[in-house]
Amino acid sequence: MKGTVDYLDDAKRCLKVESDYALAKALNIRASTISGYRAGRSHFDETTALKIAVTCGIEPMEVIAAAAYERAKSPDVQSIWMGAWEKFSTGFRWLALPANACGAWIPQV
Repeated sequence: MKGTVDYLDDAKRCLKVESDYALAKALNIRASTISGYRAGRSHFDETTALKIAVTCGIEPMEVIAAAAYERAKSPDVQSIWMGAWEKFSTGFRWLALPANACGAWIPQV
């Protein structure tokens, strides 16, 4: 599962910026907020997750689910968000669709 830092790095690539300061400016958030994300002191809120998803052309629920997974305090809640992330992530779709195309009787997605 991709985490906050992975999505930050994706956003930097999509925006073609080198620094976290430039990323913060592009996303209209504070550089210290980016620093907190990288250090694990805080996690994306839904608005930041949406900004990153739109910037990179990612399914918004994928990023929201990943952020919620990181914020979750209990394994039960983490499991729920992991399931949601798997349903929305592109990687999961690429794994499931070929299996279905190869003759699986049960829809995989």
